[in-house]
Amino acid sequence: MSRLLTHLAPRSAQLVLRLGSQAVPAAGVFGLSWPAAGGLMLYWFESVLALGATLLLLALFARRARAPERGKDREEIATRGLKTRDVLIFQGGAFGMFGLFFGGLMVIFVGNGYVESSGLREALAGVPLLAGIIALALAIDLVRLRRLTAADLAARVEAGNRRFMLFWLVGFFGTLAAAFLNKPLLVFGVFAGVKALFEIGAVLQRVSPQKI
Repeated sequence: MSRLLTHLAPRSAQLVLRLGSQAVPAAGVFGLSWPAAGGLMLYWFESVLALGATLLLLALFARRARAPERGKDREEIATRGLKTRDVLIFQGGAFGMFGLFFGGLMVIFVGNGYVESSGLREALAGVPLLAGIIALALAIDLVRLRRLTAADLAARVEAGNRRFMLFWLVGFFGTLAAAFLNKPLLVFGVFAGVKALFEIGAVLQRVSPQKI
């Protein structure tokens, strides 16, 4: 029982923190009247910060795997595609491209009066909150670093892959729909709900079943 609680407690804390990070953009848009575009911008920042945390964990795991007795870990890194540089290029490039796309749209929308630049600046107030939440979640992972397995990291990397696909599918078409249907709050609400469900699933999947 104590072993079960030892593994469930960090996952519960991660779940609470992840829900908190999802609540920041939603609370800003629906509670503080930030523009929906500002909320989507915060979700992008949150995803980039989460990628940074994943890259740090991958680098630390790879460093630990250099020990002579860690041959199995080195094999897992190769077979599961957990090389830090590869993840940085693949996911970093994907989020970078979306950032450029979204930034270009914001320049057009602000210029045409669809989005107020002051609202986007107000939404930036959520970035320090998101950074703090991601930092706390990373601290929990660092405390558990010795128990971290390749399977845990693979689940995290896969969650990152699905996250940028969510951005490109929902974020891309949702941004266009919000502009042309003139219902940005509705589109943002759908995106926020889907994103929250995705993040809950990602946290619940992160801990290896054999470790409980």
